[in-house]
Amino acid sequence: GTRTPVTLPQRITENLVNILKKYHPVYVNTHFNSPREITKESREACERLADAGIPLGNQMVLLNGVNNDAYVVRKLNQSLLKIRVKPYYIFHPKTVKGTSHFWVRIQDGMEIMESLRGRTSGMAIPTYIVNGPGGLGKTPILPNYLLYMGTEKAVFRNWEGRTFEIDN
Repeated sequence: GTRTPVTLPQRITENLVNILKKYHPVYVNTHFNSPREITKESREACERLADAGIPLGNQMVLLNGVNNDAYVVRKLNQSLLKIRVKPYYIFHPKTVKGTSHFWVRIQDGMEIMESLRGRTSGMAIPTYIVNGPGGLGKTPILPNYLLYMGTEKAVFRNWEGRTFEIDN
């Protein structure tokens, strides 16, 4: 991912975009963490990339005091879609020395993810992941909507907590 559209949007020039276009397909994941980071300049930078046919995604880090609120995450994701950036990942923060003031509980992230379902477009719902230590890779942290699966029936719960079953 890159924070360039956020922190240095003037770097996303027509010249840079023309260079990137030569190497299709090129996918760019931005790194917006707050709706306040979507400025006129960052919007224009993303528009230049999107107009060149470069698909844009966003990788947000869940940060205490910045975006650990369901409303803020929903607003960010909806705002990103308006500038043609698909919310792709929400990263659970790593426990890196000196960043403990940004840490959030996994449960808090799960509650935010639960709050998105049914309250916004599915396009505005990214995948919540934890980066496994030592190169173990990105692992999704998913709400459990499948409650039971037998040989004949499967039982689910929806975003409102209502349960239903279907034939398996």
